[in-house]
Amino acid sequence: MPASGEVQVSATPSRAWFASCAAVCLAILAYGAFGNGEASNNLAYQIGHDFPIAIFIAGGLHIAFRKRESNRTSWIGFALIYASLVTASVIASNRQKNELRQVASEVQQTVAAVQSSIASGSAAPPPIQATDAGTTAAGKMSVVVKTMMNRTLAHRRGYELELDAIGWSKILDGQRLRNDSTLAESRTVIQQAKDIVSKYQSRTSELFTQVRRDIENSDLTANAKQSMLSGFDKSAQQGKAQAMELWSLEEQVLNQIESAFTLLGANRSGWQIQDGQVMFHRQADLDLFNSYMSQVQVLVAKQEKMQAASLQRIQESLIQLGK
Repeated sequence: MPASGEVQVSATPSRAWFASCAAVCLAILAYGAFGNGEASNNLAYQIGHDFPIAIFIAGGLHIAFRKRESNRTSWIGFALIYASLVTASVIASNRQKNELRQVASEVQQTVAAVQSSIASGSAAPPPIQATDAGTTAAGKMSVVVKTMMNRTLAHRRGYELELDAIGWSKILDGQRLRNDSTLAESRTVIQQAKDIVSKYQSRTSELFTQVRRDIENSDLTANAKQSMLSGFDKSAQQGKAQAMELWSLEEQVLNQIESAFTLLGANRSGWQIQDGQVMFHRQADLDLFNSYMSQVQVLVAKQEKMQAASLQRIQESLIQLGK
């Protein structure tokens, strides 16, 4: 019989202990299902990560009930709490995977729209909605990705709008050439196009800086932000080099068109507009003009190939992310 004032230690867990342990385990599972915490996709890492946490929580539960429960009960508590932590980690990981699949799907749609616009020669797609951050890590990441893509698309859209404003798309239009008898207007448009290319080429480095700043100013957790910045920094140099190569090709396109107009201006009486097309009187002039136009097509095809390859790599990465 226990001495007066002592509390008898039960050989089996009490209902109060069971209720408290169950509440702790349910709270852990609920956090895994609905919380904002980040979970690793590496199960071995997560098992090791959760072990000391389980010891800490189970230790707290043991201290609260140590006068009434046996040491055996504390080990049962540790096992249940540890199992709940690992299960919660798996739940959180699966939840994050589903959210990342949604992010990947949304970005894939935008990438597909960009691919379509490049293939058709139409304007860049409109900005995508990037304000619904939600509370999850994947939701916040989605906003960052969309913001970065919108900034990149805005850069391209601004370039295209400025070219359209000077009438670049009609530089070789027969009716326009007919009205530009001295080719003064054509030379002005070509110079304006060169200035526009130079301006947006010089803004490329700032674009990468702004995109990086979008990550720095995001609502991501410190760990997620650092991981995203590390990934961006790893590929930024290559991405910037590819962007500058595209601008170099764009300059070469302009140079070929400028050469074509130099040919037209050198012998104004050697050609005329017929059925909306330039018709040369000498075969040599026609061959030279066609060589410039052929080179333009080669350069544009190279640009499109580079852009398609880049977008394809993004698509493949998104597909892997969505698995």
